[in-house]
Amino acid sequence: MVAVLDWIQDNIAVFGGNPNSVTVIGESGGATAVVALTCSPLANNKFHAGISQSPAPEMRFTHVDGNTYQRKYVEQMCPQATLAERKQCLMDMDAKKFSTKYIKTVAGDAYFLFPMQFTKDAEYIGLVMVDPVVVTVSPRNLKDATFTPKTPLPIIMSTMEEENFMKIPSFLNSKEANNTMELLFKNITDATGMLDFSYKLYPGKTAKRVWSFLTADMRATCPVNDVSEAMALSKNRNIYRLYVKHHSSILPAYHAYDAAAFFGHDADWFFPQEKDTRFELLYTNMVKQFAKDKKFDDGWKPFPGTTMFYENTVAISNVTSAKPQEEVCTKLAELDLVKFGVQNR
Repeated sequence: MVAVLDWIQDNIAVFGGNPNSVTVIGESGGATAVVALTCSPLANNKFHAGISQSPAPEMRFTHVDGNTYQRKYVEQMCPQATLAERKQCLMDMDAKKFSTKYIKTVAGDAYFLFPMQFTKDAEYIGLVMVDPVVVTVSPRNLKDATFTPKTPLPIIMSTMEEENFMKIPSFLNSKEANNTMELLFKNITDATGMLDFSYKLYPGKTAKRVWSFLTADMRATCPVNDVSEAMALSKNRNIYRLYVKHHSSILPAYHAYDAAAFFGHDADWFFPQEKDTRFELLYTNMVKQFAKDKKFDDGWKPFPGTTMFYENTVAISNVTSAKPQEEVCTKLAELDLVKFGVQNR
């Protein structure tokens, strides 16, 4: 990615582009890449705005951890005794075999699922490690970075209201959902009465929706609030927080709905209705304005001063001084349940 940014700096003017106005945008793993580039001295001043749609917010592991982590894969594919033999084995291997089809791993299986639903190893997804050269600081510690953009770098950090909606288990009924939640709560807290606590957090919601909202808030909403606020403490970086509550015509605000809207809802299974095209127009215009102006003129100021909520209403846009799920996140933090944000390892 840094090489691509270098190429853009060297060549984009030939195609009519402006090397001093480069915007990077990514969703999910791509969103995490946007955050990683923001934390990389190698990418500093090579892009001038970023849009991170549903990132994995936590980067808690170093290149030393990553070395151990990646060796597990090498040992599966090439178990030879010597380093030279393993190297030759990897060089000779068909590139198609570098995939989970051939490698046994649980890494990332818990992505946006209820925390500790599986093993500890399933909690991590191996995308980014903090190291001395490429990504030298985590987003939570960006204020300690030894590099600073020459001009203010605006970054949008966005999450969806129900990031994990597509991952809700197929519970037979509310009783099964409640029993599962009660069982899993024992893996993450010693507090009692957690099921009642959860229903009070999300009054009027069904068991499945309580699961969905709770998981999304522990995994994404609340950790991204915290990470965004930490990033905002860094010099010459303006963080804009976006929280999408707007439903599609058939589903709630699920993971990737914003990206789908940006790319014109180009999916064989989805037939956009007027509601969807209205959101698509608003979202694409927002991206265009941000890429051009690097700021907004509708009252949306850097976080934590304001948050843009894309509501499930006709008007959609709503700028407020509240953080996404602010009261819920405060109560979860009191029980130390915000530490389960999706993690890189």
